[in-house]
Amino acid sequence: MATTKNSVVIEQRPSNDESHQIARSRVWDSPILSKLCRDREHLVVLKIDFLLLTWAFVSGLTKDMDQSATTQAYVSGMKESLNLYGNELVEFTTFFSIGYAIAIVPHANAHCSTFAAKNARTVYALRFFLGVFESTSWPGLASLLFNWYTPQELGTRLAIFGVSGTAGNMFLGILQAALYKNLDGAAGLQGWQWLFIVTGCMTMAWGMLGLFIIPDSPSITRALWLTKRERRIAVDRMASYGIKTNELVNRQVVMEKIRALLKTPLSWLYIAAYLQYAWSQRCNSYFLLYLKGLKNDNGEQLYSTYTVNLIPLGGYAISIVTNVGLNYLSDKKQWRWQVAVFAALLQVLCCSVLSAWPDSTPTVMAFYFMTFATSGWGYALLAWIGEILRKEPEIRSILVALTVTLVCFANFNFKTDVGHATIPLRIWRTSDSPRHKEILENVNAFQNFEYNLISIFSLIYCKYVISVLAQPVRPGLHFDENINGHP
Repeated sequence: MATTKNSVVIEQRPSNDESHQIARSRVWDSPILSKLCRDREHLVVLKIDFLLLTWAFVSGLTKDMDQSATTQAYVSGMKESLNLYGNELVEFTTFFSIGYAIAIVPHANAHCSTFAAKNARTVYALRFFLGVFESTSWPGLASLLFNWYTPQELGTRLAIFGVSGTAGNMFLGILQAALYKNLDGAAGLQGWQWLFIVTGCMTMAWGMLGLFIIPDSPSITRALWLTKRERRIAVDRMASYGIKTNELVNRQVVMEKIRALLKTPLSWLYIAAYLQYAWSQRCNSYFLLYLKGLKNDNGEQLYSTYTVNLIPLGGYAISIVTNVGLNYLSDKKQWRWQVAVFAALLQVLCCSVLSAWPDSTPTVMAFYFMTFATSGWGYALLAWIGEILRKEPEIRSILVALTVTLVCFANFNFKTDVGHATIPLRIWRTSDSPRHKEILENVNAFQNFEYNLISIFSLIYCKYVISVLAQPVRPGLHFDENINGHP
């Protein structure tokens, strides 16, 4: 305040920065949050979970809804409307993966435009640009999580982010069923066309919100929702585990990191193992086609289009629970490779049974549902490599991006985004539906190969890396500051 010569008290208005800090303090330093949080560090983690992790989860959900909408639309009228009686559905994935291997708002524009497609060629072009615009989303968000979460938190958070895709497919089935039932024919558009419009608009709106939420890494963040002291806490708590977060580096440093990455056998073993994981997860991708192809004794379709869209929801629920549960264990017990091997062996069992293709439809359905429980180990492997490379943030980011790219390119001959572009053309053919015997046999081979790779990876890890990680690791810094203290 100030005093004039007539002793009149004049209140000074706080600056804009001070106003923002006061507003943030009233929200995050409220009595309710004070009771929920043990200390200031706990509050920082809560804020990161509430804002960054939530945004990443919904972003992944909408992204995978856009990515999977073509399959959902295919079984909901798109096949008949566009005369897709060949292998076009798999080729849609191929064109998406090509674009992915070679950016979220422009991605949504391309997705929305799919509703107006008049033929397969138009969908090919739109899927290509959808892949291009989406390409940096997943590896970029995974790298962000590496920078904000400690080893005791990372696996669970990666799994929560990862199951966003499963949740997207789950919500997509509900949405398509509702649109097919309530909007089919509205404004002259079919239900599958409304699916592209609705999901594209959702992605666009959420992507715009990310401009205000994404915080970069702790050492360089300027996020408005973090105070200066909270930024220091974020850096210090990662440093307490020996983890270095991303900083601004010049091109020469990046090139040196890439050269070091390419010379390390551990990198190639990790990439090879993750590629096998990504390819093998294809085994339930065409579950919808299996359901659509089932016939009753009269030769009629066993399930209606509405029911076909709803049945896989149980599998998606299984995937979410097992993903988060297994990776929670991998965090608390540090069971990284153990979780990976368990899930890989489970998928070997499931695909072995499905390769034999029992005559009993309930048996086939049961083991199809069990395959949804096998995807959790990929995030344990990601958390594991994040721990091993905790002092090399640039290499962490590059390795994740390189892995995703190779997954795509491998798709030019198999499946995963490079793999996703080609592998489906060879063995994941729509014409083989409802039985994909060759697919399941290949998945089984991938899983067996994967098991051996994980074993080798574990040995290399023990021999060359334990000495680096042998230094004492504290379970986190504990700040004595009162949570209601000044920001």
